[in-house]
Amino acid sequence: MTRQQAVEYDNKLSKELQDYASDCGEDKIVAMNIVENFIEFLPEDDMKGMIFLRNDPVSYKLGNARLDLKKALLAGLELTAAVSRPESIFNYIQMLIVSVLFIRSITRQELEGIEAHIVYMLHIKGAYQSDIEEERFIHDLQEWYTQRENTMLEREKIVGAINHLYEMKVADFKNGKICLKEKVWGKLE
Repeated sequence: MTRQQAVEYDNKLSKELQDYASDCGEDKIVAMNIVENFIEFLPEDDMKGMIFLRNDPVSYKLGNARLDLKKALLAGLELTAAVSRPESIFNYIQMLIVSVLFIRSITRQELEGIEAHIVYMLHIKGAYQSDIEEERFIHDLQEWYTQRENTMLEREKIVGAINHLYEMKVADFKNGKICLKEKVWGKLE
């Protein structure tokens, strides 16, 4: 996430929560308070994420967004006590839920079929700390994919998918070797 993207996400979430607050009959200042005091978007490229495989393989870069839920909930309770409107806490919690869903949507990056296979194969080979020689990996992936899917993967498709994983900061390359930068959860079915 770049600094510009972090500012854009911050502004977008602020507007979305202000609109939601208006719809609930709450003051827009409450929504702005949530964004300004309890949510932070970090423009750091090297944040590690997590990859979830299964039916819908996806990478989450959750390290780029921080929500201090404990402080936000305590502030919501204080707000409710101050305004003497019990429904305010429910509106406040709903705004926090909207914030969480927004953060989830901006940190999500879907993996295409070949990319998911590459990530899974790197995971199986334990390519977290120890790098794997790229040419050997491509050969092993082609053999494994052929056994699994009964079809041969073209080298160009594999290289294109590996390059895309590099752009997504899921994998890294050094001196002709490849490794995973994100923790993988689950397995391909």
